[in-house]
Amino acid sequence: MKSETCYLLAVGTIILGTLASLAVGQHPAARPFSSKEVKCLVCKATMTEMELAVGKVDPKKKIDVGDYRLDATGDSKKKKTILYSKSEMYLTELMETVCDRMDDYAKARYKRNGRPTVLKMMTENGMNPEMSEVDFVQEGDLNKSLKHLCLEIVEDQEEAILKLFMQEGSVKDTDIKLCSELAGICNEQPIEDDYQYEGSDERDEL
Repeated sequence: MKSETCYLLAVGTIILGTLASLAVGQHPAARPFSSKEVKCLVCKATMTEMELAVGKVDPKKKIDVGDYRLDATGDSKKKKTILYSKSEMYLTELMETVCDRMDDYAKARYKRNGRPTVLKMMTENGMNPEMSEVDFVQEGDLNKSLKHLCLEIVEDQEEAILKLFMQEGSVKDTDIKLCSELAGICNEQPIEDDYQYEGSDERDEL
């Protein structure tokens, strides 16, 4: 109940912010996103959500995978035990639901420099404090396109995502590895924190 109330407050904040922008004139930083901008940001957000979910899986939880056909002695030489969080079964299930989390995101631009973002309105600790630092970009789709783009990315990059998360060792920087290096959805160089808003040229930085 508490999280639902916080979510409604977050949505209310966006609506009030939008009305205020209409009343005084929309800030240039709140202009609509290009398709390239939003797809890149959704890709990064999706990988972040994947990493967060994987990180919450009990590291002691394991699963047997491999060829279960038995040899003459009754043993399966190809069977091995791996972390559940790195199993194809778990990751496939995660990919089927991860895009539902895009409903918690909204398009916005930072007030200080116009940098685009898809901001998660609710965090584990309540409303995202960064909400006061952005101008929300309200478009006709009411942010529903975020989920659709996520589904498209996951479907197109399923094998690459599995390969990234199933590899041995810690899973990190998947947003750069997938979105920039493998899928080419974002440019190689991510936007730096000190980037300054420069109008339409800024779109080429994603």
